[in-house]
Amino acid sequence: MTSDELKERIVEALETLPPEALQELVNYLDYIRFKLQLGQEPSSSEAASGLEGILEGYRFSAEEIEQARREMWGGLGENLL
Repeated sequence: MTSDELKERIVEALETLPPEALQELVNYLDYIRFKLQLGQEPSSSEAASGLEGILEGYRFSAEEIEQARREMWGGLGENLL
């Protein structure tokens, strides 16, 4: 398949996506560009910095963050013995 054919398929696919999926696609394209700039697979720390935009538009209150921490760490160590 030629480059032009691939681009045409991408445009056709874009037209079928719901609006809420478009931001996710933009984030993925940003990640691909980031990866190509490095010229190699990014390490986990580089990948994390390349995904900065994934939570763009979300706002979390201090209470929501604290609740998530309690849920995540609440049972730590309960089943060690």
